[in-house]
Amino acid sequence: MTGFVEKYAQQNGLPKIIFDENFEYITDLHQWKVPYRSDGHRYIAKMTCLGIILDNVGPYN
Repeated sequence: MTGFVEKYAQQNGLPKIIFDENFEYITDLHQWKVPYRSDGHRYIAKMTCLGIILDNVGPYN
């Protein structure tokens, strides 16, 4: 799962990402909420079980 987010982040210009929070499964949407940090900013990706990223929000400080 982290590999999909790492590849997505690298394709969008975020060279190094850190997973420092727990992932959360949203049962009613059948999606994963994946928080990560890059370059001092916090992002949250929402992805399907197949690894397709549906939404990526941020950066937050």
